[in-house]
Amino acid sequence: PLAAMSGFNEWHLAFAAPWSRTALLLATAATLLILWLQFGGARRLSARAWLLLGLRIGGVVLAWALFVQPTLRLAHVTRTPNRMAILVDGSASMGLRERADLPTRAERTAARIARAAPDLARLRQEHAIDFYTFGSALSPASETTLAQTIPARAPASELGEALEALRLRYPDHNLGGVLVLSDGIDTGRLGHELPLDAANRALLAGLDVPIHAVSIGEPDLHDLSIPRLVADDFAFAHNVVKIEAVVRAQGTQSAGWIGRRLPVTLKRDTLVIKTTELVLTDRPEQRAVFEFTPDRVGHYLYEVSIPVLAGEAITSNNTRPFVLRIVRDKIRVLQVAGRPSWDERFLRSLLKHDPNVDLISFFILRNGEDLETVSPDELSLIPFPTEELFKQQLRSFDVVFLQNFNYAPYGMSVYLPEIKRYVEEGGGLAMIGGDLSFSTGGYAHTPVAEVLPIELLDEGSPEAISLAPFSFRPTSVGRSHPITALSLDPQESGTRWQALPPLEGANGVARARPGAQVLAVHPTLKGSDGQPMPILSIGEFGKGRSLAFGSDSSWRWGFGAALAPSQAAEVGQRAYQRFWENAIRWLIHDPELRLLRVESDRTEYTSGERVKILLKALGPDYRPARQRTVVLTVARIGPGGPPLVRETLRTDDEGAASYELPVDAPGGYRLLARVPGGDAALHDEAVLVVRAAGRELDQPEARPELLRAVAEATGGRFLRLSDGWSNLNFRPPRIARIDREHDIELWSTGWSLVLAALFFFSEWALRRLWGLP
Repeated sequence: PLAAMSGFNEWHLAFAAPWSRTALLLATAATLLILWLQFGGARRLSARAWLLLGLRIGGVVLAWALFVQPTLRLAHVTRTPNRMAILVDGSASMGLRERADLPTRAERTAARIARAAPDLARLRQEHAIDFYTFGSALSPASETTLAQTIPARAPASELGEALEALRLRYPDHNLGGVLVLSDGIDTGRLGHELPLDAANRALLAGLDVPIHAVSIGEPDLHDLSIPRLVADDFAFAHNVVKIEAVVRAQGTQSAGWIGRRLPVTLKRDTLVIKTTELVLTDRPEQRAVFEFTPDRVGHYLYEVSIPVLAGEAITSNNTRPFVLRIVRDKIRVLQVAGRPSWDERFLRSLLKHDPNVDLISFFILRNGEDLETVSPDELSLIPFPTEELFKQQLRSFDVVFLQNFNYAPYGMSVYLPEIKRYVEEGGGLAMIGGDLSFSTGGYAHTPVAEVLPIELLDEGSPEAISLAPFSFRPTSVGRSHPITALSLDPQESGTRWQALPPLEGANGVARARPGAQVLAVHPTLKGSDGQPMPILSIGEFGKGRSLAFGSDSSWRWGFGAALAPSQAAEVGQRAYQRFWENAIRWLIHDPELRLLRVESDRTEYTSGERVKILLKALGPDYRPARQRTVVLTVARIGPGGPPLVRETLRTDDEGAASYELPVDAPGGYRLLARVPGGDAALHDEAVLVVRAAGRELDQPEARPELLRAVAEATGGRFLRLSDGWSNLNFRPPRIARIDREHDIELWSTGWSLVLAALFFFSEWALRRLWGLP
């Protein structure tokens, strides 16, 4: 009251004595010691002794006051308001409404800010208020905007990261406190299991201010979602893959969903692979387990989905797309040979000893035309499993070798369309020559002939077989092609081919099929078109590839007879092994051998992000294809419709090109690149997924417990939407300056000295009167 009447607004007690702080502390300690000694010796005394003790204490205290000189210091202080931050959640989950009769969380937040105008006016007397929204980042806002509408589009809600950014905005520690309005869903560092870990507690302590949290969410949300999948990033072809989908159900009791059967479906692209069924209970989470066996390598779009039930708060989280990369555990090879031979033996031995190859080999020891003197059952090791091999299990193989094999004696005509379909759907077929192969094997005008890279002569043609030895002569394309490249240097590769021994016998063919590549030709024989007759040809048909090798004596390369004896066996064996290994790699679409590659920098994006697409083109010699025209198509996977993008690009001097585009609509997308007018090898495709709002809407129920934990860790308050803000505690403003001061010296009066003397004299007089020492 005295300070207010004098025009001062603050006061405090000070000591005006000129003594050092040490002297003041010693005087105070001596005074306390005297008082304690007097009090300790007076407990057993009479009432007279207590009166003497009171006089002694009064005199000592007054003597101490005269020594330290207590002063009442009045001041008029001007303070500058500090800052107060209000953070409003602007993530996608704030756009939800728990029930159809409720406003969205964002609408309730805007209405609460509008009603808080009187509270904010009182807070502005000591604090300057800054408004922000947060989601994936912290962004400044205004009270007017937030009181009308709250943007609820951010794909993430990262409160911890927003608080860290807020700390960096106030480096001078001029922040008095924080008020957060959120539903508590957090996809950032705070969104882990409670209680808060040490790192997050350190983050909150770094702000050194109270954080008050207002919970926006309402209970009893009705929603079904697939918040997460338990699956690897890749799987092995021809091996069982296990995927677990977590299905989360909220509000099943109030929504009347208890006991309802819920189908859960797994799809690849738009093809249903498996469906399982769950029964909804009061448990919030259940797991749906899928097991399947992929049969092709590559990147594929899979999707787990559940139906949308009436009254759900959000429907976009009822599907969970993901990209699964299927790789080879081992290359599954089927080798079918018409009879035992050196060529069959060498190839089978090579494949058996390759640890990356899983080989199934069949070779015919006899056929129906062989003379028999005993029952056929006694001569048969096992029946030739045509039905199992060429219909049931055919698509489980990566490569099929038909090696000098005549299909007719085994009733296989009905299975030839299956082999054609196998190639068109992505399989690899290699036909190797001999007297039971190509035209002499009866393959002309069959479905298999349609997927061979050569056109066959009619059966019985005199040119169908040549028994003369000949040298394998690579073409200009073959000198640098990965299949026939025995060295990275094309000239060195040609030298090695010349050094290998000649082949014996060739299958005659009419010509190379249009679009096929001829890698080697016969040095003397001509085809029906007058060109050198193809010996090794390759081609693409549908999604698969085929190879035709018109001789059954490649095993001779394993000896290398034309080389010096010291290196013949080693170099020859390497050439034979490298040739067939390269051929298999090409047949299985080894990614390293693609002439055109398309891929995105990631396989999963969030709606609104920019997708970066990278292209790489190579020439037939596997060098960068400069200034190559490539058509890029981006289309949704699923219902038909126009492509999202069809763009013509040109590669640079490194054979590369890139393209960026924003993608808003959630779902799966296929990237397709091709070279116009090029052969079938010049195309490639990839897939990617665009998610609706990242992980923000996977579990849309509010998390007030997270907001409560943040408030309690910082000394703030946890508030409901209806609670007021006027009595929230914030750090007081800092002092800006002291305009004037005035000291009232409490000790500087004659009465203080007289009173002290009176206390001591009264004690002395009473002792004398009562006869005390």
